[in-house]
Amino acid sequence: MKFLLYTTTYGKSGSIQLNRPVFWMPAVLLLALLLGAAAGFGYLLASRSPASGSTAADSGQWQAALQEQKQELAQARDAAQNDLNALAVRLGQMQAQMLRIEALGQRLTNVARLGKAEFDFDRQPAQGGPAAPVVDEPLNSVDFIQALNDMEAQIDDRARQLEVIEQVLSRRELKSAVSPAGRPVASGWLSSYYGKRADPFTGHQAMHKGVDFAGKSGSDVLATAEGVVTWAGKRYGYGRLVEINHGNGYATRYGHCQKILVQVGEKVMPGQKIALMGSSGRSTGPHVHYEVLKNGRQIDPTRYVRASR
Repeated sequence: MKFLLYTTTYGKSGSIQLNRPVFWMPAVLLLALLLGAAAGFGYLLASRSPASGSTAADSGQWQAALQEQKQELAQARDAAQNDLNALAVRLGQMQAQMLRIEALGQRLTNVARLGKAEFDFDRQPAQGGPAAPVVDEPLNSVDFIQALNDMEAQIDDRARQLEVIEQVLSRRELKSAVSPAGRPVASGWLSSYYGKRADPFTGHQAMHKGVDFAGKSGSDVLATAEGVVTWAGKRYGYGRLVEINHGNGYATRYGHCQKILVQVGEKVMPGQKIALMGSSGRSTGPHVHYEVLKNGRQIDPTRYVRASR
């Protein structure tokens, strides 16, 4: 191919022939560069397309991460359930302790003879006071566990204290129950005191080791303390006699009975009818000869008779 070129330079004309390599080789090279650039750009786009292997690898990694998170969530759920089960066990133990304390408190209420209106375990304790600003602070798990530990320790401590109080009150109640108190007759009057007196049969001075309560024949004779009958029958000088061992070194005797209503080995309670008043044995009339013994020796019963149970 041949092109004619006209120019005003120097007022001459000329021609260019394009079939020579010096002219078409650069054009071919430029076209090759453009095609190569287009191919590279297309490959780059293809490599970033969703159908590529790189995206598949990334998807696999995401699936693995998601599975790992699911496992961690399941482990956290199991741990939370185990903690909840442990708390439920502790709550059950504390409830059992509270039931034990309530039962112990009921016994103490009876032993101490507290009125129902004064101390009632079936009702919430009375509380009150002016309103205070509310502190809105969330309770975290550490504080909650510590609060449970403190409450459990406090419950154990209160239970031990109540047990000690029960033992003290029980001993006091037992001591009171076995200590003679009150009159040995339901009706009658004090006819002779403890100490030296003129013997009613001889008129001579003699030691009277008890007190006498005169009354109507057949009236009730009462035990003055809790105990066990150790004698129930005739004895020289006493006529028909009842003797009761109360423990703690105490014993009582009830002489000159008309009829005995208890037997040896029987347990009696304070105020229980044990015999009927009579005049058996060395007696001048219906009465009860009453003795109080401490460690086997007769002592003056006057202060025990005057005592009130």
